[in-house]
Amino acid sequence: MAKKEFKTESKRVLDIMINSIYTHKEIFLRELISNASDAIDKIYYKALTDENLEFDKENYHIKITTDKENRILKISDTGIGMTAEELEENLGVIAQSGSLNFKNLNKVNDGYDIIGQFGVGFYSSFMAADKVTVVTKPLGAEKGYKWVSEGADGYTIEEYSKDNVGTDIILKIKENSEDEEYDKYLDANQLKSIVKKYSDFIRYPIKMDLTKTRLKEGTEDEYEDYTEEEVANSMVPIWKKNKLNLKDEDYESFYSEKHFGFDKPLSHLHISIDGVIRYNAVLFIPEKMPFDYNSKEYEKGLELYSNGVLIMNKCPDLLPDYFSFIKGVVDSEDLTLNLSREVLQHDRQLQFIAKI
Repeated sequence: MAKKEFKTESKRVLDIMINSIYTHKEIFLRELISNASDAIDKIYYKALTDENLEFDKENYHIKITTDKENRILKISDTGIGMTAEELEENLGVIAQSGSLNFKNLNKVNDGYDIIGQFGVGFYSSFMAADKVTVVTKPLGAEKGYKWVSEGADGYTIEEYSKDNVGTDIILKIKENSEDEEYDKYLDANQLKSIVKKYSDFIRYPIKMDLTKTRLKEGTEDEYEDYTEEEVANSMVPIWKKNKLNLKDEDYESFYSEKHFGFDKPLSHLHISIDGVIRYNAVLFIPEKMPFDYNSKEYEKGLELYSNGVLIMNKCPDLLPDYFSFIKGVVDSEDLTLNLSREVLQHDRQLQFIAKI
């Protein structure tokens, strides 16, 4: 099987992407989960115009599995899958974005919005993996395909048998180095923490098999481990729920879950703006002053999300200094982000939100 070269990029470009664009290596999981969510969304959009296709949200999910012995991390989705041509277009050209093209063609505003805008997100996989394999079967097709790459040297595509429609991203995780402990990407509990941090509000369930402990049946002091499938994400963020259906206790629980403080908030503000820039926000006034509030180490800022995906842990530009004690989140679908989705390209969007 002949290896194909990436069409427009060299090893130097891929190296820059992997080593310079992203601040933290764990970001690759956020990117792959966002791509998986996009793939399911595309079935939803297709069902809007195809009377032969029904979309039942209960049938769609994302699954994360690990194989520590063989250093394999797999992210599977039940989305639309890719044809051989789409593999070439989306994975053979670095920075080509199938999701962006799809987004431009489907201007439907009904609560479903394609997350991925850049084609570089998939390649963040190489920050943690020596080898990336994509096994996919497109909707309506009888056969599937396998895409394999070990980096900038190129990739191969071949026909491959796959039972179910959807895509599996299979990563061969790197060995530990002096600079990075890659073993954490094979530990289910640490992976769950990364999912909760960046992808908690992806609208489809992200399923994982987690090891738990229980009292062994018939004994009083013997315990055993068992594996149970669990949904790792919350799916629906509080700021997208109807304020009329929420109580003070719901906001207090969210405040606690986000670790904004060990106290209870004195007050909260739930904002939904639909104008030049659309955004939702939930803001809190803490009951007690943060312990490091008057120190140089204190960092002001709100958590900033783009369509439910965490972009910045603390965005200081949203708060003036005299409101630096405020805690909370802001989520907007309209932010223009750079390639890594970690920095905004246009400060005026942030200034507009901050002003309101």
